[in-house]
Amino acid sequence: MPSTVSKPNTETPPTVTPAEAAWLTELSPKTINATIDRGELGGSPRKRSQRRRGRRLGAADVVYLVLRKELSGVLSATAKQELYERLVQALASQRFESQSANERRADIEIKLAGGVIRVEVKTALRRVLKRWQALERAADVVVSDPDIRGGEPVIRGTRIPVYLVADLVSQGADAREILEDYPSLSASTLRSALAYAQTHPRRGRPRKAPWRV
Repeated sequence: MPSTVSKPNTETPPTVTPAEAAWLTELSPKTINATIDRGELGGSPRKRSQRRRGRRLGAADVVYLVLRKELSGVLSATAKQELYERLVQALASQRFESQSANERRADIEIKLAGGVIRVEVKTALRRVLKRWQALERAADVVVSDPDIRGGEPVIRGTRIPVYLVADLVSQGADAREILEDYPSLSASTLRSALAYAQTHPRRGRPRKAPWRV
């Protein structure tokens, strides 16, 4: 199954959904959308009632979210705005699928009332790119075929629904138990399935009890 990454043309860096950004930053989708609603990511504040479909975030947005989490008790609102604007300039052409962060990428210095803080952009960018590569692997592991369970996303080479293993984990099962119950899975494919489920949340309420295949 292809990733939901948006690639309009070869000159436009790809973007990600809020759910993908949540996985990349290890923040909750609620936190991601709240940050967007406040206008921190290059826009004006938005009302909660506004539709959230179609929201996309670029590399600068995602790296900002990582740094914002780490520096939440340090940066003022003005400093956050400066950090975001400088990240947009520094990462304007950064692509998620790049194998490594640009070694020449300079860290950013932000002036605070008590002095100056150096923000390690390269470190945050490397973390994001590493998790992006894992997300790309997840897209290769999951398939959707109309002839298999009506097109429900399943793990490649099996009839095991992706959301089944996600349900098992949410109900307290650990990786060892799942791998014992489904020997056709490996630890790697299990991790990829869980990453896919988190970045492609299904609509409606989750099932109370997972089914067996």
